[in-house]
Amino acid sequence: MSEPAANRILVRKYGGSSLSTTERLLEVARDVRLAREEGYSMVVVVSAMGSTTDELATMARRTNPNPPRRELDMLLSVGERITMSLLSMALDREGCPAISFTGSQCGIITDGSHTDARILEVKGDRVREALDRGLTVVVAGFQGVSRDREITTLGRGGSDTTAVALAAALGAVRCEILKDVDGVMTADPTLVPEAERHEHLDWVQMQDIASSGCGVVHVRAVEYAAARGVPLVVRSSFHADPGTRVGEKPARAPSGSISPTPGRERYRPLTVHSAFPVARMRLCTADAGGFRDTRDRLLTLLDPCALVAEWLDSGDEFRWEALVHSRNGSAADVRTEFPDLMVGENLTVVSFAGGRPDTWLAVQRDLALRLEDLGQTGARFRAEGSTLHLILPGPQDPQVIRALHGHFLVE
Repeated sequence: MSEPAANRILVRKYGGSSLSTTERLLEVARDVRLAREEGYSMVVVVSAMGSTTDELATMARRTNPNPPRRELDMLLSVGERITMSLLSMALDREGCPAISFTGSQCGIITDGSHTDARILEVKGDRVREALDRGLTVVVAGFQGVSRDREITTLGRGGSDTTAVALAAALGAVRCEILKDVDGVMTADPTLVPEAERHEHLDWVQMQDIASSGCGVVHVRAVEYAAARGVPLVVRSSFHADPGTRVGEKPARAPSGSISPTPGRERYRPLTVHSAFPVARMRLCTADAGGFRDTRDRLLTLLDPCALVAEWLDSGDEFRWEALVHSRNGSAADVRTEFPDLMVGENLTVVSFAGGRPDTWLAVQRDLALRLEDLGQTGARFRAEGSTLHLILPGPQDPQVIRALHGHFLVE
């Protein structure tokens, strides 16, 4: 006897590019209806449409260059609410009864950290009741409510975490993260056409990739899935190809998966990706108390999602260094506020994630030789856990990324 449909809950998250137009909303509604007809009880988590979040953030900073974070949360949470309502209307047009809920209506309880909140608990009572009534539930991602009943947001990419948290609370069969990519790739295929898709990754490998700033899945979503055993699928919303499965390591590696070459000991990362423009910020002082205070104030001005990497070193001096996406003006805002801060701008950061070697020294030597062959000078290296960041001056020709991908990730 097959499992009752009510017990086969599927949580599916759609990214903003998958919902960028009303036409795309209608296509998503058809996809959801088809999944429902296969017998799944559907919970759909949505991001804001297209570039809505960026537009709202720009509007806020034109009004106030340093907007209060509580009010920023109130503003930014609107984007997902628009999408959830429109998709529910599209589902009704498809003959698929649906109801939309905000994060607070779902009982997504967070801490009080505005613009970068963490989920503490998911009640989900209203979601369960709606599923029992045969409705498809559409949830506004990226947001929740604190125990003080304040609206909070989870940071850029937080809709991934919303979806995983709901899947865990509801006992879903899996959580699907649908984006504008075919899965987790060895590189950005728009820069590296020969990039390969990972068929399967375990949670540790996916955490290594996510924590490097790759951006395919939010790192907190992966951590949540690993802690609660939620199987993930990362795939495209534009076609039905299988994508990348994330979960427990299979008994044997599937064909086509990326693995080191037997008998050849060399560094083999899981992915390589690049970011531009990036600012490198540095702060040095012998004053321990003042250093901590300054760093705390610095981080309140920076968008948490703009951080690529951060390092703290102590010795004769206390040193703080961070790599920060500078498209949103964070670097300029911080430099104005902290004149002693050293800032290098207009940098490219190439990050190699996963496949941590016994020592980074040999990898850096090998990489330096490859860069010399490519005519690249002035490079800096910083290792962070299982990620190696290569910092290069100015914008880089995509051929550099292709060459590094070919050297490290292609047999």
